[in-house]
Amino acid sequence: MQQLTLRTKFILITSAVFLIAAVAVSSFFSGVTSRIITAFALQSATSKALHDKNKILSIIDREVALSLKLVDDDLIRAWVAPGQSSAAKKAALQQLESYRRFFRDKSYFIARAADASYYNADRSMPPEQPRSSRLSRDNSSDSWFFDALRRVDTFEVHLNYDALIRQTKVWINAIIRDSRGDKIGIGGTGIDLTEFLQEIVLTDEPGTAVILIDRRGIIQAHHDKALVERNALEQDSDKRTTIFQLLEQPAEAEQLKKELENLAGQPRRKVAAFPVRINGHQSFAAVSYMPQIGWYTIALVDFSHVMQTATFLPIILASLFSLLAVITVIGYMINRMVLRPLNLLTGAAGQVAEGRYDIALPVLHRDEIGRLTQSFNSMAATVREHTAHLEERVLQRTRELTDANQLLEASQSRIMESLQYARILQAAILPDPQRFDRIFADWSVLYQPCDLVGGDLYWLHESGNGKVLLAVLDCTGHGVPGAFMTMTVNSVLNHIVDTLCADDPGRILQEANRLLQETLRLRQDGESLVDAGLDIGLCCIDLEQQSLTFAGAGISLYYTDEHQVSEIKGDRQRVGYSGSDLQFVYQNHQLTLHSAVACYLTTDGLLDEGGGPKGYGFGTARFRQLLSENRGLDLQRLFTVFAQRMDVWRGTRKQRDDITVLAFRL
Repeated sequence: MQQLTLRTKFILITSAVFLIAAVAVSSFFSGVTSRIITAFALQSATSKALHDKNKILSIIDREVALSLKLVDDDLIRAWVAPGQSSAAKKAALQQLESYRRFFRDKSYFIARAADASYYNADRSMPPEQPRSSRLSRDNSSDSWFFDALRRVDTFEVHLNYDALIRQTKVWINAIIRDSRGDKIGIGGTGIDLTEFLQEIVLTDEPGTAVILIDRRGIIQAHHDKALVERNALEQDSDKRTTIFQLLEQPAEAEQLKKELENLAGQPRRKVAAFPVRINGHQSFAAVSYMPQIGWYTIALVDFSHVMQTATFLPIILASLFSLLAVITVIGYMINRMVLRPLNLLTGAAGQVAEGRYDIALPVLHRDEIGRLTQSFNSMAATVREHTAHLEERVLQRTRELTDANQLLEASQSRIMESLQYARILQAAILPDPQRFDRIFADWSVLYQPCDLVGGDLYWLHESGNGKVLLAVLDCTGHGVPGAFMTMTVNSVLNHIVDTLCADDPGRILQEANRLLQETLRLRQDGESLVDAGLDIGLCCIDLEQQSLTFAGAGISLYYTDEHQVSEIKGDRQRVGYSGSDLQFVYQNHQLTLHSAVACYLTTDGLLDEGGGPKGYGFGTARFRQLLSENRGLDLQRLFTVFAQRMDVWRGTRKQRDDITVLAFRL
């Protein structure tokens, strides 16, 4: 036996003892329990599959019916069709509100094929004011819409992550058709994933599980919520996790594929049941097809949980006795052949740890323990040699690290000096507060770049004929790139008002759009690697006539009087981007001013600032409420309230965008 390795000795002894116990237990256990467990597991899995199928259909059938009714509504179809009017949109939104009240999730969505616009409303949104965004074929998160338009005929039930509302839901995508039967959009509702999993998949029954898959085997619902959300976020269906990947045996995966095809092709066949091994457990799987939604429900019953432990108590006692015998023998042999030699090595290692590197153990056997002892002796000798030269190596490495640290500090210092200088240059183009004091009876500004410098700017120009130009703008980028854009835009605006026009905000924005595209060379192929531009709100104030002309590109003008807070929306056409229309005419809006009217211009940095318990943006509604609650304050005190409210809203989160808010009153 001494010629055998330790591994061989251990395997031979353990195998012999285990086989003796296994033969005795297996012959007794198999004959008594095999048929009982199989029959009971089959019955349990079949019953659960049918029960879960009916439970799912009771939830989804109602939502599908409402969704199909929604997409067939004449008012909604009239709005979704190309060339819709504002009146059609208003009527459709009112009609959608009536549907929303009856949906389980109190939500709906509409996606128009004509302009790829997307609207979504849930219980958190005010009536007739859905969220909206623009879908793009280039955005992988929007591929669901274009894919559904291409392949879905009536409706589909689909699990997906919605980037607009930042939620994963079970979506019912119903096709909207015009009077000729052409597809013009998609509408429907969603069911919250957490609620759906809690009600359908998450079960308190031990040893049972429910999995929902579609026709391709892609998992739509599973007790592992992370797996479901990962499938929802993955836009490429070929990369989503399927039920076949969870099966440990390829033959079981092929059998499942055949059963899925048979169930779909044989409506009278309700359930197919067979054994599978999944996640390391032997289970019975019962599969049932739901043709109404094109999904399958798979009920899994773990063999080990089919019967109560007390039912097989004699078998369990025999198994425990056999296992105890095996463990006793194995423990004795391990102690004799492994633990004792290892104790000697442990003691020697402790002495090395205390600094005695001259330790050497005798090599008594030619097995793994003997080779380990020999390796330990070599290690101790190597440590003894390296320790003699350790101090010299540490000093050398310390010098290298010190030199590298000094170079890093010098580089960082130069970068900070450059940023401080850039901050001084950017501050130099901001209007002097004394000019505001001379022009306005009351004014204030909240200017908070996200970094030392930023992409926001407020701008003032006096034309000399009793008129004043005032603007707030938000350029592409943050930090140094944003600061460069503000310098460029400042120069362009000054050039326009000095040479072309100083009293027509709409024309100034149109000319700025043209000059910026020429300056940045965004329309010349190969000249620009990035797209750049800005949002701007521009006011022309006639001090003598007490009036204001406003034009905006992505920025609105808010104003308050004795009664209410109002908003004049800017045009959606941004300025300077390569995709901006050079022929676009920005609309001028007129406003009469008096001492009770206060005007506000703000960039999206304040409106999008994340905070609150869920990290949502501050939003237009909170901003308007803040103005309404404090419109009696002077603007300096109001902006103090602004700053305090934003600090409370942001909490411990870091500011994520440049913030500029400018207010004035004549």
